[in-house]
Amino acid sequence: AAEEALRNYFLSIGYFVSRGCKFRYGQFDVTDVDLWLYVRNSPLSRERVNVDIKNKKTPQALERIFWAKGLQSVLELDACIVATTDIRSDVREFGLKHQVKVLDGRFLGRLTRSERSHQERITEEQLFSELEQASLGKLGGDWKGRYEASKSRLLDSLTFDGCNVWLEDIEYFLKQVGGTRASSATSWRMTYIAIAYLLIAVDFILREHVSAEQEQRRQLLDSGFRYGTAGKLLTEKVGRMAAALVGSVVTELGLAETIERAIQDQAAGVRADLLADFFSKANVQSALFDMAVEFETAAFTPVLVTPSNLSTSVQSTLGIMSDFFELDRKLILA
Repeated sequence: AAEEALRNYFLSIGYFVSRGCKFRYGQFDVTDVDLWLYVRNSPLSRERVNVDIKNKKTPQALERIFWAKGLQSVLELDACIVATTDIRSDVREFGLKHQVKVLDGRFLGRLTRSERSHQERITEEQLFSELEQASLGKLGGDWKGRYEASKSRLLDSLTFDGCNVWLEDIEYFLKQVGGTRASSATSWRMTYIAIAYLLIAVDFILREHVSAEQEQRRQLLDSGFRYGTAGKLLTEKVGRMAAALVGSVVTELGLAETIERAIQDQAAGVRADLLADFFSKANVQSALFDMAVEFETAAFTPVLVTPSNLSTSVQSTLGIMSDFFELDRKLILA
């Protein structure tokens, strides 16, 4: 309840918020980030924040400050916040001394009585329940697991590699639309969420290229969506190495060249130009954050908002996604 109340509060003051992002290292689940915040402060500036929440009688507030600060450092975030039921002034002063904002028990008490802590949204738990029912748990594609992995990428994969995995999520859930009424609604929720995360990642990437010409941004985006974070040169190098390795083991004439050409053809076949042309536009770039917020809001509405009832800019984004995956945009936007 405290996490939902604080999530609603941060949404109300302009942040993009994701709750319960699991931080993984290799095969290990290290910890959960209670709330992950993202905001576009200016065309040049973005802020990412981890929020640690302890709504307990013995909150161990000083320890939570150490933990939150350490997590901020590991994830290379811009700030961290500790929300605690503790009301001792020493806790707040200790946090300020170490650049950790502390929302104490008095603040939490006021927040629970404030309209800002209540919004017409489903909770994370309700969404999990929908995901389990729509996909029959792990038997039908493990939608909950996909969602958990999608949130985790917000912590450390706001890169083209992350974007390309979110594109896979978007394609997967768009293709689930049209099943039973319940599963179709949940598919839309997950499509909206995956697109929101993709837009946040593109916004974060482009923050360093706001002054570039549109053609420069287009080339950057085309290369990123086509070849990933490593770029074209490294992808081609790996392709040559793989082809050479196969050629050294298998003596079939021309096999190495065939493999290298197949890798190049696969990259060339990605319709990255569609995404690059769209996201490189100045008006789209400036609206990425706001569109992400609208998609996230639509994903959590108690009664699902259909695409035709979303804003024109959001519908345009859905249309581009449909074209990218070669789906009928008329059916998608109906």
